[in-house]
Amino acid sequence: MTTPPTKRTYDELKIDGPPLSCINKFTTASSSTTPLKLSSFTNDDTYKSSTSNNNNCPPLNASKTALLIVDVQPEYWSECLPVRRDFPNFPYNLSSLIRNCRSQHIKRIIWVRADYSYEHSPWLHQFARLHAGSTNIPPIVRPSSKWEEFAQPTQDEMIITKTSWSSTSGGTNLLHTLQQDGIDTVLACGLITSVCVQHSAFGVFEAGYRTILVTDACADRGRERHEAALALYGNYMYELRSVESIRVELEEQKEEEEVVQKKKTKKGNNDDERNIQKECCSSMEGVHSSSVSSLSPFHNDNDQGDNVVGHRDTKKKMKIMMIKSESNDSLTSATSYDDSVSSIEDHHGVIEAVVAATTAAAE
Repeated sequence: MTTPPTKRTYDELKIDGPPLSCINKFTTASSSTTPLKLSSFTNDDTYKSSTSNNNNCPPLNASKTALLIVDVQPEYWSECLPVRRDFPNFPYNLSSLIRNCRSQHIKRIIWVRADYSYEHSPWLHQFARLHAGSTNIPPIVRPSSKWEEFAQPTQDEMIITKTSWSSTSGGTNLLHTLQQDGIDTVLACGLITSVCVQHSAFGVFEAGYRTILVTDACADRGRERHEAALALYGNYMYELRSVESIRVELEEQKEEEEVVQKKKTKKGNNDDERNIQKECCSSMEGVHSSSVSSLSPFHNDNDQGDNVVGHRDTKKKMKIMMIKSESNDSLTSATSYDDSVSSIEDHHGVIEAVVAATTAAAE
């Protein structure tokens, strides 16, 4: 009886304590000093570390993050049986990732399509010779306007074509776009994991961008090729994440930003209230000084009349301040302004009485 072949785990390919590892609560490794377990980045539900408290990686910032979707086109999915056979969940996972990134308003979503011909793809002659007779690997790829039903760009999303395996070479201007947009992190996904996704991740990494490969939103011509590629460079050159971990991290970051924004808004409102209160106090002091001086026997009638007019202007100004405060929903401050206005009115009554008495005496 023939013994079935044992499934490879690629342990010999894994890095023990990768020098470029980046561990936080969303990464796949449970420790930066233990080899990666292949199951930790092939199981869709196990992308969070439960034992590591090391937060070397900054949180994702949607405003500085780009999603790079590589070669999701009929030649590599609907027309490629080996990929569809081993990755039946790929359409759902990729569409979920795209939906999450759109809902969190990441800075840029970029679609890359392969366009290979002998005229502008110098490597194609070698490739065609190596794969002569293969029905699964088409050497010439001329993409049509068709998109897969589960992955279609919107009008405001960028589409670029590439003539080589990397999305950063062959005049794609991808790196220029990332620089112009202020991007610092790129989420890479798509087809084929060990070829164009891998090469695109290399190019982005070499250009200095933080590179995260979303493993369950990638697929290859066979599960083993996919796993071998991730075992070679996962958490060595790029970070490994799942669709779910990206969703959770983006949502948590958005919530934190909203809390910070609320605190800033509240602080700004408090500062405005304090400034208005200071103006009120200054105006009240001016009213008090005018009231005292109006009682002086050396004040003439013209001065007293001017003071009355000035007090009326001050009272009007105070009422305007009160209305402004109420528009900011500051009931406490509004009450203090009412008190201030009442105080002004009291002073105004005293002034009017003094003016009347002085006028009567003069007559």
